[in-house]
Amino acid sequence: IYVENLYLVRNNCRKICSEFTISKDLFKNLRYLNLEQNGIESWDELVGFRVLPNFKHLVVTKNKIPTIYHRPGFRGLKTLMFDDNLINDWKTFDQLNEFESLIDFFFNKIDSDIFSIK
Repeated sequence: IYVENLYLVRNNCRKICSEFTISKDLFKNLRYLNLEQNGIESWDELVGFRVLPNFKHLVVTKNKIPTIYHRPGFRGLKTLMFDDNLINDWKTFDQLNEFESLIDFFFNKIDSDIFSIK
């Protein structure tokens, strides 16, 4: 497949990596993936894309993902758009330091509980 940009907005793609293996050979040219508004509930559904050699931009805006964590890979990821998800602790933001190539991170709608002292 020679697709470089893939837009799967509002396609009810809730389960991706838990049900499918992301093939380095089939998606070797993929650079940009937009999975906005798919009801994704876990970062686990996205970690399979970390093996793609040319992958640079991931949009997961308006899903239900509560946390991001680092796994080896995502070497070329430069942009992560994560607006309007369910992050409610600072540990998730700390994980962003592990993404070595990440330049742009877009995020809004911070849960007010994140600012409370526990």
